[in-house]
Amino acid sequence: MRSTFHSKTDENGDLNQYWYSAKTCQVLCAAVKESMSLKGGGVRVAFLSTPSLFFSLDEEERKQCILFDFDRSLSLGTCSSQFEFYDYNNPNNLDATLHGKFDVIVIDPPFISQSVWVNYATTAALLGVKDGAHIICTTVEQNEGLMKRLFNSKVMNFQPSIPKLIYQYNTYANFQSATLSTINPELE
Repeated sequence: MRSTFHSKTDENGDLNQYWYSAKTCQVLCAAVKESMSLKGGGVRVAFLSTPSLFFSLDEEERKQCILFDFDRSLSLGTCSSQFEFYDYNNPNNLDATLHGKFDVIVIDPPFISQSVWVNYATTAALLGVKDGAHIICTTVEQNEGLMKRLFNSKVMNFQPSIPKLIYQYNTYANFQSATLSTINPELE
């Protein structure tokens, strides 16, 4: 099953873009919805460098979400209030009206180095609500300690399928997720 996003949007190697499989998008979006439910009403979600997830939600669900991404071509698939240009090299360069507004933050940087993750953590700290945002991240196993330190996140059972990526990612979250406690049958 391919989403409209998957069928219409090519990965851009120059931007180190690799899309999750459509099935993985379903599970990760279900985890986002689970988190939203746990957080209660009026929840807002920030998708940092995760367009395949953002566009896997339907239009109604995306109304409470913003995609933060470097690739401005992605803004064409949504209304202007749902896209913010984001450059992880300038993690503080965000619209101040968005500070402290997001209950759920989903992160998948284009690079897995510590310095890049520190920048994303800086951004997440600015965007997250003051009582603590739920964080969902995907990265390599070697970054487990870093995810714990930056986001107080634990490795989850669910591993995303990213078909064109040469190494396997894990999923990390700073909240208990029944959705992410499952095994991905794509990888069995």
